[in-house]
Amino acid sequence: MASTAPPESPDLEKERHESDLYTRPGWVDAAVALDQLDQGKASGDRGILWVRGRIQRQLRSLGRILDTHAGIFLFVSALVIVSLSVGLKGMDIHSDIELLWAEPSSGVEATPQEMLSTHQMIVQTAVDPDVDLLHPHGLLEHLALVQNATQVTVTMFDVTWQLKDFCQAPSIPNFDAHYIEQIFEHVMPCSIVTALDCFWEGSKLLGPDYPVHIPFGTSNQTKWTNLNPSQFISEIKPKESQFDYNFLEDYFKRAGITSGYQEKPCLNPRDPDCPVTAPNYNSTQNLDIGAELTGGCYGLAAKYMHWPEDLLVGGVIKNKSGHIKHAKALQTVVQLMGEHELFEYWSGHYKVHHIGWNQEKATTVLNAWQKKFAQEVERLTKLKKSSSYLFVTFSTANLNKMLNEASKTDLVKLGVVLGVAAVYGLVVQSRLAALGVIVLASSAAAALGACSIIGLPMNLLSTHVLPFVTVGLAMREMFLILSSDMRNLSPPEVLQRTGPSIISAALVNSGAFLAAAVLPVPALRVFCLQCAVLVIFHCAALLIVFPSLLALEQRCRKTDVPCFRNETKPKPPTNNNNDPEHGESLLTAEVICQQKKNFLTWLVNRYFTSVLIKPFVKVILCLTYAVLIIFCVFNGLKLEFDVRLSTFLPKNTQEYKYLEAQNKFFGFYNFYLVTTELEYPLNQPLLYEYHSSLTNVPHVLKDSNGGLNMHDFWLANFRDFLIDLQEEFDNNRKNNFLNNETWFPNATEKAVLAFKLLAQTGIVEYPVDKSQIFKKQLVTNGIIDPKAFYNYLSAWNSNDQMSYTSSRANLTPKPSQHYSSKAELELKIPKSRPLVYTQMPFYLKNLKSTGKIIETLKQIKEISEEFNQRGLKNYPIGLIFAYFNQFLLLDRLLAVQFLLTLLSAVLVACVLVQWTKLWCFVLSVVICMLLMCLVNVNALSGTIGALHFIIVSRNIFLVLTGFLSALGSCERRLKMSLELYAEPIVKGDFGLLVCISVLITSQFEFIQCYFFTALVVSLCSSTINSLVFFPLLLLIAGPKAELYHLEHNERISTPTPPPPPPPPIRTPTYPKSSRRSTSVKATREPSLTTITEESCNQSIVVEPQVTVEYSSPESSSSGPYTTKVTATANIKVELVAPVYRPKCSKCHRSKCKRRQQCRCCKDSDSSDSSAEAEPCPSS
Repeated sequence: MASTAPPESPDLEKERHESDLYTRPGWVDAAVALDQLDQGKASGDRGILWVRGRIQRQLRSLGRILDTHAGIFLFVSALVIVSLSVGLKGMDIHSDIELLWAEPSSGVEATPQEMLSTHQMIVQTAVDPDVDLLHPHGLLEHLALVQNATQVTVTMFDVTWQLKDFCQAPSIPNFDAHYIEQIFEHVMPCSIVTALDCFWEGSKLLGPDYPVHIPFGTSNQTKWTNLNPSQFISEIKPKESQFDYNFLEDYFKRAGITSGYQEKPCLNPRDPDCPVTAPNYNSTQNLDIGAELTGGCYGLAAKYMHWPEDLLVGGVIKNKSGHIKHAKALQTVVQLMGEHELFEYWSGHYKVHHIGWNQEKATTVLNAWQKKFAQEVERLTKLKKSSSYLFVTFSTANLNKMLNEASKTDLVKLGVVLGVAAVYGLVVQSRLAALGVIVLASSAAAALGACSIIGLPMNLLSTHVLPFVTVGLAMREMFLILSSDMRNLSPPEVLQRTGPSIISAALVNSGAFLAAAVLPVPALRVFCLQCAVLVIFHCAALLIVFPSLLALEQRCRKTDVPCFRNETKPKPPTNNNNDPEHGESLLTAEVICQQKKNFLTWLVNRYFTSVLIKPFVKVILCLTYAVLIIFCVFNGLKLEFDVRLSTFLPKNTQEYKYLEAQNKFFGFYNFYLVTTELEYPLNQPLLYEYHSSLTNVPHVLKDSNGGLNMHDFWLANFRDFLIDLQEEFDNNRKNNFLNNETWFPNATEKAVLAFKLLAQTGIVEYPVDKSQIFKKQLVTNGIIDPKAFYNYLSAWNSNDQMSYTSSRANLTPKPSQHYSSKAELELKIPKSRPLVYTQMPFYLKNLKSTGKIIETLKQIKEISEEFNQRGLKNYPIGLIFAYFNQFLLLDRLLAVQFLLTLLSAVLVACVLVQWTKLWCFVLSVVICMLLMCLVNVNALSGTIGALHFIIVSRNIFLVLTGFLSALGSCERRLKMSLELYAEPIVKGDFGLLVCISVLITSQFEFIQCYFFTALVVSLCSSTINSLVFFPLLLLIAGPKAELYHLEHNERISTPTPPPPPPPPIRTPTYPKSSRRSTSVKATREPSLTTITEESCNQSIVVEPQVTVEYSSPESSSSGPYTTKVTATANIKVELVAPVYRPKCSKCHRSKCKRRQQCRCCKDSDSSDSSAEAEPCPSS
């Protein structure tokens, strides 16, 4: 029998027309909107709708698969997460400060590895910042601490190691007398750069630990506190005639060794050991310490041990005459051998022959001593709690150890934050949100395991920042899925609606992080790459795991599981079908029609209608927006660089305090200019010009005459050595101590060496030519003889070691050795191999700001490039270049990063939005990025800028897509967009705030001050911009919708229903003869006036003027859409409903059973002689 559908009430029709399918078809199903374009009922962005339709179709197919096999996908996902998380066990943690901060150098510009680890620094400051340290008491306390700290020893590999085993010491020449060598080995002290060297008390640091016995000496208790080298030589020379003391006197003269510390003033004139030769011996007048420190201090070898004033004293205030009157910091530097140098120094020594000495053990021993030194300084500082001074030390060994410990994951903190985030999700959303936080955290662990597998190392950012930021960012997409689920949509429908937004957000976020990886700070680069990987993993979890959880949740609700039971059940609607199963399907559709209204939706409606669209409010907001833009631009014009190494260190540590004091009071750095692949003998004038070119750099340290210190230039020292030999040779020649054939016994050692050098031809076949001895000079017009250059180099390396080592030239390959002696008659001097690498040391002073550092380094780079173009291959190296070289182009790199980030975001957005309509998105994002102009440019600007871009742009793009997919006027489309996305935006941003709140507890300054502050500002600006300023922009000049209907302004026409699925192909079955069979009858064609009911199909023949309603299974937030067809002729409609089967009116059991039927059904079938029963497939 046929029954006509009841007429639809106006309220239901209005509700249907206000459903999501009619008002935002591109969001629900882009294929429906595309069909409207094909039918000519609407116009719009066909290409965008076609692409989105394809994406939605694939996502819907994925949703169906996940809905059907939810348990399988959850099991496989959990298995994948666990498997990848195992990679965390083999993760490599980078805690070396060089690997974290400095870009690894490649090729010839590699910085020597031991450059950072060859000094142990101590800085003294006052507890009260206004206290002046230029007081004897402060310097004496400094002396006591350094003296005690340098006495520490470590026992490793059954050997006791002390400072004397690691420190750099002045080189001594080879002496023929063994006892002289023994005396010098015991007396020669470690090289300690300190302000105490301006005073007699500096000798107490030199030792030796035990007094040295000197034969023929005046005292058996010889130490540097009572040793006067010049007086000692003059006293011992008459008593001992077997040794040539002229050679020793010449060595002292060339090195600048005179009276030692005996003529320097005493900080404590009443010290019983204060020498009588001290200027203030037994004096009661106050010593002018500032005047003594002005110009720097000199060590025992004054010519090569001049310690610059800027290195020793910090926070200086000078008077008009340039003398120091006030100082706030003092510094001492204990110079140690590098790891490779220490290994080579002790190789082959009896002390280490039993321990298998190698460079790894050398590094271990050196690091152990540095740690012990730092611990001793800290212990001594704590012992003097009543002291007015603070002492901090810096050692890379202790720093790397501290960073290694700090880089470990704090599981308790991580668990607490995730627990709070889960509780937040449970309170604001549902139990599924709390479970979702755990899923996101698990996927983050799997992503980090994958990063470890592919070779991305972990660092302190990976453990302290990465999990909290990425999980917080993914919470917005999680709330987006769950807010769509609140509309009672199936998992395929949820994916169809939210999937494009999730995928686009993941692609934009990954692109932003990859663009931020262009900055050459290794720690930040690795962090950005790991973030990009985590974003992809979170996207996969949101598209696979969450729909599976939704499917399981819906199944539990249908089976009435207590935990998922609905508290309030909707009232069943009235219908004209008394069939219970059909009524249940209609009930489900009615539930779908009921769109849930929450507090945020009500608040958005009130805000929009009462505030945002008011003309006065628009004017006020526009003026406020303009003022903020002008303020940010004006502040951006005054930005400065602020790159500090200390921001990477934990606060309240000695290393952090030292770097802060160094940056605040000293700003002193050393660097080298390296030359390679040069014909050094022929390019000596070019080398001198290159060296002197740095005179024009303001912050390069100069001597008292305003020029560069030539004693640090190897070629100048080499030349001076030869000039001194030439003068000695000329004097001996005048006195007839030698001729052009030989020398006489009364000739000096230096004259004999000059004789041999003048005989060198530089030609391998004819190395010696005596005829040229009186015809040429070793140095002519300041240029060393080019032909014999490398023969002379061998003699300089061996016979003037003090000058050679103080040059710190690191000549490569190392020159040959040749020790001169009058007794050696051989004239041939070995020729060194041609040099391929040399370096010149320089100092930079008063670089207390990053801007000055970068400006200075740029000047040095320009000079280097200028000489490169002239054929002198060179480059600068040093710690200051290793840590700041990457920031020379920081402004350009940040601009490139921003353009790449914006370009990637626009390319992704063009897939979902017409490119001509993205101008408002780009404009709003660029304006929001102006907030970065409120802070100075630093090493974290790129990474923080990427996070700021992500947080701001994702909400703007979400509001824009909702605005473009809706139909109607600008006000109506904006209202619909905010109603749809305000909830996930607010909940997601607050969820991110919950996750990152733990960053404020970090002990690292850059995490606490930079990351946390910047993220909070980004969240606030993002929320305000996406809910206030960007909606205002859309209200004023928003682009057209992606689809606008030609007949209706606020909805589309009733869409054509999709064709019904074809009936399944049935395979007839034939009963066996042994079983009960049913009579098979011929199929009867239905007539126009009768209704034939079959077990699985139902054919209805209706007369004209009968309305047939078709309800689509597609659902929206307001309900299913309904198609009404009014027939004007005889129409036959066949409905195939797989879910619905006709019931027996007596027992309510299905007629379609595979093997059995109820008795009443059998009777009914047998009584109807014209009816025909067809076997049905199994249900």
